[in-house]
Amino acid sequence: MEPARGCRTLMGMGNQGAANRDCELWSRVLDGDGSAFAELFVRHRDRVFGHSLRLVRTSHQAEDITAMVFLEAWRCRSSVRLVNDSLIGWLLVTTTNVARNRIRSNLRYERLIRKLPCAEVAPDHGDFVAESVDQDRRSQLLHKAYRSLGRRDQEIIALCVLEDMSTAEVSQLLDIPVGTVKSRLSRAKQKLSQLLNPQTGLRPASPLASEEGTP
Repeated sequence: MEPARGCRTLMGMGNQGAANRDCELWSRVLDGDGSAFAELFVRHRDRVFGHSLRLVRTSHQAEDITAMVFLEAWRCRSSVRLVNDSLIGWLLVTTTNVARNRIRSNLRYERLIRKLPCAEVAPDHGDFVAESVDQDRRSQLLHKAYRSLGRRDQEIIALCVLEDMSTAEVSQLLDIPVGTVKSRLSRAKQKLSQLLNPQTGLRPASPLASEEGTP
């Protein structure tokens, strides 16, 4: 699954607005209407995939996570929380949780593999490939820094900054006070700026560079 042309990236995303018919479609989903769920999947899959890709390293992993998120949405449909008649917030929070579980599972697998006898190392042909593409360096650093954030910080950055949801909407979605959302957002931005260490020569791209006051 590849995001549709024009799909937003971590470097520059604007809010496309909550789907105005999510609530209507979801009421049909609660009645077991698979076609309504399929319509919601088509509507939101690219944004879920894009968020997954910020959290993991490959598009294949992001595809798996996207499928798991929508499976979870169907399985837990009676407890899904819509905000302003939009499903996207719940989907993104669930994406963060699923991705982190997947990463933990991969780490356990990698630790197991490292305990096995090592095979003969094949020649490294990486020298025949260009070391890096200069214009991608900022994007790579930013994605790496984002993946280094804790789950709550990733949620806040994804919802408030990347998806441009209001603090009131995020407060309702996460069931925490607005003031808590604002303070978490400020701290998350600060952590992200610290991870993008100034000594690398790069500064966080707007709007991530701008700090929001704590309550």
